[in-house]
Amino acid sequence: MSFYFETTLGEVAAAKLARMFRVLPPLPPSDWASRELIVPDGPKKLERWDISLTPYIAEPLNMASIASPVNEVAVMKSAQTGFTMMLLAAIGYSIDREPCDMMVVQPTDGALTDFSSKKLGPMLEHTPALARKVKPQASRSGAGSTAYEKKFGADTLTLSIATSSADLRSKTIKKMFLDEADEYPDDLDGQGDPVLMAEARQESFLDSGEWKRFMVSTPTVKGESRIENRFYAGDQRRWHVPCPDCGHEFYFAYGPNFHFQTEHPYGAFYETPCCHTVIEGVQKKGLVRRGRWIATAPGPGKHPSYHFDALSSPFVPWDVIAKRIVDAGDDPAKLKGVWNLTLGLPYEIRGDAPDHERLMGLREGYPRGRIPPLGLLLVASADVQGNGIYVEVLAIAPDRQSWVVETAFLDGDTADPEAGAFAKLTEFYARSWPDAFGSHRRVDAFGVDSGFRSHVVYTWVRGRPGAFALKGDDGWTRPPLGTPQPVDIDLGGRKIKHGVVLWSVGTWSLKATFYSDLRRKRLAEGAEIEPAGACHFGTWQDVIYFQQITNEYIAEEKFRGRTRRIWKPRGPNHFLDCRIYNLALADYLGLSRMTSDDWAILARDRGVPPEMREAHMFSPRSVQLATAAAPTPADPTDDRTEEPAEDKPAGDGWLSGYSIDF
Repeated sequence: MSFYFETTLGEVAAAKLARMFRVLPPLPPSDWASRELIVPDGPKKLERWDISLTPYIAEPLNMASIASPVNEVAVMKSAQTGFTMMLLAAIGYSIDREPCDMMVVQPTDGALTDFSSKKLGPMLEHTPALARKVKPQASRSGAGSTAYEKKFGADTLTLSIATSSADLRSKTIKKMFLDEADEYPDDLDGQGDPVLMAEARQESFLDSGEWKRFMVSTPTVKGESRIENRFYAGDQRRWHVPCPDCGHEFYFAYGPNFHFQTEHPYGAFYETPCCHTVIEGVQKKGLVRRGRWIATAPGPGKHPSYHFDALSSPFVPWDVIAKRIVDAGDDPAKLKGVWNLTLGLPYEIRGDAPDHERLMGLREGYPRGRIPPLGLLLVASADVQGNGIYVEVLAIAPDRQSWVVETAFLDGDTADPEAGAFAKLTEFYARSWPDAFGSHRRVDAFGVDSGFRSHVVYTWVRGRPGAFALKGDDGWTRPPLGTPQPVDIDLGGRKIKHGVVLWSVGTWSLKATFYSDLRRKRLAEGAEIEPAGACHFGTWQDVIYFQQITNEYIAEEKFRGRTRRIWKPRGPNHFLDCRIYNLALADYLGLSRMTSDDWAILARDRGVPPEMREAHMFSPRSVQLATAAAPTPADPTDDRTEEPAEDKPAGDGWLSGYSIDF
């Protein structure tokens, strides 16, 4: 018996090699994504991607192909607009059709973990074209993928963080994806801007021109924003839609053409700039799908740069945008969130210091050392110096209005946590403060700056409930109070089990908020009511206090090739530091998160009479009305100091708006 094989082993091998090295027909990344990509999360989770839902992504996505002559792309956008999917699609396309070494840079380890586990990982697993090419994770062999390196053939996708110099200097990269670049640090380990470090990984491809760099980010502070700089350095493309009446192309922009009511229902609509046609919210999606990108500042040598925000997003109704704007009011922290996350624009912060003499003229004759009726939160912070400690006690209302309850300078040596000025601070920490309802309260949180005499501060804080070791953290994107870091060394340099933790304070944004609050027009200056965030000061506070809280300003400086805006002191600023730490502690306690119901419960726990603690009384408007009958401001030249008031309920009429007598 004989056998006949129509195909020889050599032919089989040749066919396999041909499949391995065949040249794939050209396919734009947007077409590839529509055919292959499985959405990893969101409302369309595990469904095939429908790019018609986000047509504005197609053009910048197609520039990820080596067939496109474009090297650099910048996207300045609001939150939740679909551009993270654009990055994922560009990565998936490259793995399947243009394999090469790539890198994704995220701002923090937490952001990288979320990106890897919730977006990239599921996409690689559930998209068949990628699942069969990306090597699975192997525990020890080194041949497979890892949590931070996805291997496919001879190439690797590296996942990096902008806070690790080792991540950014160890690879040669063809395609670079910089996500949320405004959150990157200004300087990394003294080696410079992490974006410049990442760009240096691509120098080997500069001559051939086969390199790609995508920067996608929500902006932060005007003049400080990386993505703002890259957007305006490019050709500034905006998503234009046709006017349903005359056909003229325009783009949705926040301004006088966006109309809405200040109460629900908001009835938001857009008036076209060409013929004043009214566009209702229900028309937005259809118009956006018919739109196209138009460069508004074209020019030779400019890279494609894009701006896209919630006004054009198919995912965010206009009434939702209107509500966010109304809810933000004139609160600078909330306005910054709307500006950045909804409008996709950098927020401009005033850099000049408030007038300290004007603030002195607004002092009020309320009792020193007593908590006002609306001061439901009570915090204290201390700034340690070599010859003493500055302290401020602050009461805060639900609408962020604040009253200085006490300020002091505790003189004495600060080298010993049990003696000198620290012994006085211990007495201050243990003190209880009378409130307007006949009770006494300890502070809810007590912060101490550890920038000076660090180990002494750690020793003092250790074992004191509610005491926080704090340290200022420069930068516009830092949270009010960051993640605590263990500090486990005692005065002798020995590690301490269960030692204190150090809390970083995002001082820059808090200073901007505080200075904005200081500038608000007050009731005594002709305002209808006291504004949210109004800062109340007592007649017993002297000129030194007011000079110190206004002794910083914002200046521009060149830093490693970039212009940045930083806070600079122009004199002693110890009480300013105390105030900023107090605001951070208040945020930690829930000031920016508590609802009216939460405040009502807290008021009950504080002993506020039932008739004064209905939930509706803690809306911002109600709180402002409650302080409408403000005391007459003192003469700005009056620098007298009063003794602390007796421990009895206040009867000064701060809550006369409620017609309640104490």
